Amino acid sequence: MAIANALFDTEDDEDTNNLRYVDIPYAANDIKQFLSIIMNSPLLPIEEAIKPLVHLIDDIATKVYIIKQKLTTDDTDDLTLDELAAIHLYIWEGSQPTKCIYYLLNEIIRHEFPEEFQLWHPYLNLLLTALGKLPSIGHHCIVYRGVRLCDLSNEYKDDGIYTWWTFGSCLRSLDQMKSPRFLGKQGVRTVFKIDCYSGKRLPLSEDDEIILTPGFHFQVVGKLRSLDDLNTIYIREISSSSTEIILPVPVVTTIEEPEETLSLIVKTIPQGKSSMKSRKSLKNTTYRIIKMSKVLHVCSDHILELSGKRLRIDDLKHILNERLTQKITILNLSKTNLTKAKVKVIAEILRTNLTLIELNLSYNPLDNAGCLLIAQALHGNKHLITLNLYNTKLSCNAGQYLAEMLLLNHHLRSLQLGVNSLGNLGVKYLLYDNIQLHHLDLHCNKIDQDGCQYIANLLEKNQTLAQLDVGGNPIKDNGINILCNGLMRNQTLIDLHIWHCQISNLETICNLLKSYSTLKQLDLEGNQITDEHANVLLLTAKNNKTLEKLNISNNKISDKFKQTFQQLATLRLFIIL
Repeated sequence: MAIANALFDTEDDEDTNNLRYVDIPYAANDIKQFLSIIMNSPLLPIEEAIKPLVHLIDDIATKVYIIKQKLTTDDTDDLTLDELAAIHLYIWEGSQPTKCIYYLLNEIIRHEFPEEFQLWHPYLNLLLTALGKLPSIGHHCIVYRGVRLCDLSNEYKDDGIYTWWTFGSCLRSLDQMKSPRFLGKQGVRTVFKIDCYSGKRLPLSEDDEIILTPGFHFQVVGKLRSLDDLNTIYIREISSSSTEIILPVPVVTTIEEPEETLSLIVKTIPQGKSSMKSRKSLKNTTYRIIKMSKVLHVCSDHILELSGKRLRIDDLKHILNERLTQKITILNLSKTNLTKAKVKVIAEILRTNLTLIELNLSYNPLDNAGCLLIAQALHGNKHLITLNLYNTKLSCNAGQYLAEMLLLNHHLRSLQLGVNSLGNLGVKYLLYDNIQLHHLDLHCNKIDQDGCQYIANLLEKNQTLAQLDVGGNPIKDNGINILCNGLMRNQTLIDLHIWHCQISNLETICNLLKSYSTLKQLDLEGNQITDEHANVLLLTAKNNKTLEKLNISNNKISDKFKQTFQQLATLRLFIIL
């Protein structure tokens, strides 16, 4: 159990405790409007935030006092003691689970009682702020959530899209979820196998608890009914601006009463034709200030979201100089039509920035010149972890610029270069040295079997790479043979994407699965795999002890064989046909 239960010396009881992992999720109406109101209210100390709940939860003030005595801010980064207490109050379970915070809170959300919901505003604001400060678990993380004594398969249609509005606790281990403490091994049960990226790992949780916050948006990708009455629903998180709850609480930067200000400014300008140009210029300037305030309005404490904003260079410089000197850790400049002059502004600021950990420049016409400016600015940077240069018109020389950056920057962990034109030569430049990346995306970069040799050389000596995407490249059978030979000597890769690579022969892939011990996800979508090769692949995959997800959709596999294939799927191995 989590530390909160230890604070109150409660005992684990499989019939009473752990219900937050196995209650029924709520996927009905949208409560985003309620949460938006909450997150715009001021933060209160935990003692003040729980006062409206005193009549609902016995001894809640005492529990808060004990929690704050036991915990310190050293237990986790960036959280205040009040925020840390809010989390542990949420996960506390006593002898009466129906009197616990998580149960009562989710009941209010399910039944949509607006008056009762208002009582929770101060506490919810503190809890959501705390969760917003915790790092997300990242892409392709599999977690499990269960429901006892209930089959929910008919409630979730194949390919259906849903949103959960209650808080949901999940576990990283399926075996743990099936233990008597949680789902158990008898009776009708439902388990959700969730491929998610926004979950929050709770600090000091002995169960390695992952919490999904309200507004969790997902698609059903498959279902499986096993012989022991355990029904599995496979779901994958998808993004949606209509349901997304921005965490933590947004910091609003506005100009008070902009319309009135504009009116007053215009009135002070002398009348007449000679003043028209000045009046128009001042009006445009005021409009830009108002527009910038709206841009900053949607940004949180840690995220500067400028995607799709076509800002003038002066406005961009002003925003970056003002906000990047604060605690901004994520900067999104995707689809902002960055010119060379704007890239110079960004590069200059990056040279001195000490907080940024994620930079997204995707869908911009950077070309090699812009890439050189960014790469040089990041030489020796000790903070940036993720760099996204997806679809930025890069060619082979960009590989050389990025390689030089990686030699001097040992902290970058994720490099996304999909949909560019690096080619074999660019890959050779990029992978000349043993880079220390965890995630490398090279899909759709005009790489063939010659380029695969450079990637294989990296795989042989690299001991950090966990995710590799080379999909959409014409590597063909010879290229995949080269990659697999490199992987034979690699012990870190868990996620391999080789979709639409014109592959038909799976012999080396099968040999890899027979001996490879770390691969968990294999994406072979859109190749030229036939029934014969698919059959061998299936038998090999079933005997592999680590593979969890296999995608062979859009291949040359017959419908008859697909039915056989699906019947042989297991709870551990999820197959996409």
